[in-house]
Amino acid sequence: MIVFSGQKILVVEDNFMSFKLLEAHFMRSNLEIVHASDGLMALELFKSNPDIAMILMDIQLPGMNGIEVTRAIREINMEVPIIAATANVFDDDKKACMDAGCTDFVTKPINFPLLFELLDKRLS
Repeated sequence: MIVFSGQKILVVEDNFMSFKLLEAHFMRSNLEIVHASDGLMALELFKSNPDIAMILMDIQLPGMNGIEVTRAIREINMEVPIIAATANVFDDDKKACMDAGCTDFVTKPINFPLLFELLDKRLS
């Protein structure tokens, strides 16, 4: 297991059980978690937490979806890594995420070794 130095990540996930699973994995790796359950909340939390080192962005969100949130965050900050997380695995879906400004892409259910590889790559 990779252990990080208490860096803060924003987890944008509307499904409570999915968030709890992510939280369990991230807490064991010494990551500080900020949770948003919808797109508008994600945008507000990002604006009010300038020390967020990375974002894990669910794409299918109620209201403002993950692609819209990513575009809005990119208007504020071009540097923060954003990993898209979605059950949609078609090339068009991945392209839409990357075109919006996502740095990486993982499919659901999440492959945690792959996710931690991406976290290590972006947070180290």
